[in-house]
Amino acid sequence: MVVRLYVDFNTMTTDPKERVYINTQLQPALAQDLRPGLVVTLYDEEMEVDALVEFDEQDQVWLGQPHWSTRRDRPLQGTSGAH
Repeated sequence: MVVRLYVDFNTMTTDPKERVYINTQLQPALAQDLRPGLVVTLYDEEMEVDALVEFDEQDQVWLGQPHWSTRRDRPLQGTSGAH
C-alpha cells in the first residue's frame, strides 16, 4: 500500500532543494510509518506526485522530494458554493 500524504506544495518555495514539508500533525497515524527513503504520494486538491521521504535533522521535520515526472492532475471536485 502506498502512503498518501496531504501537503501544501507552496512550502517547497522555502526549501533550497524544493522539497515539500510534510505536516505530520495533520496525519499523526501515518507519521509513525515515515522513514527516510520511503516512497509516498503527496497530494493536494489539484495534483499528486510520487516523492521520496527525507528527514531534516537540523530542523527536525519530514520532507518529500517530488519526482515531477510522476505528477498527476486530480479531477476537480464539484463546487456547490458552500465552504
